[in-house]
Amino acid sequence: MHPVHAYELLSIVPDFRSALDIPYCHHEKWDGTGYPRQLKGEQIPLSARVFAIVDVWDALLSNRPYRSAWSVDRTIEYIHYQSGKQFDPEIVGAFMKKAMIMPLYFNAESEILQGSCD
Repeated sequence: MHPVHAYELLSIVPDFRSALDIPYCHHEKWDGTGYPRQLKGEQIPLSARVFAIVDVWDALLSNRPYRSAWSVDRTIEYIHYQSGKQFDPEIVGAFMKKAMIMPLYFNAESEILQGSCD
């Protein structure tokens, strides 16, 4: 499980200790069905709850060897569908407010024009 491996590797770096919750807990799910510790709701550190949405947003909008990138609309629909299941509903709401003001980053075909780190 990469969250455990990341925690073990990064915990020996003093400058990373304050951020260890992110790699360790970003696969926990709001409903308690995630991993590695099956944390639920607010047991999941806030930083990891935020990063979980950002991670899925980036993953779904990116091409992968096994699938093409999703459209922005499909990605938004998926994140809304997972609100209260995979994601903290309050953070989904805040994230979507910000996502709606990012149209400059996407053209009509939902391709990333700028702001990508790839």
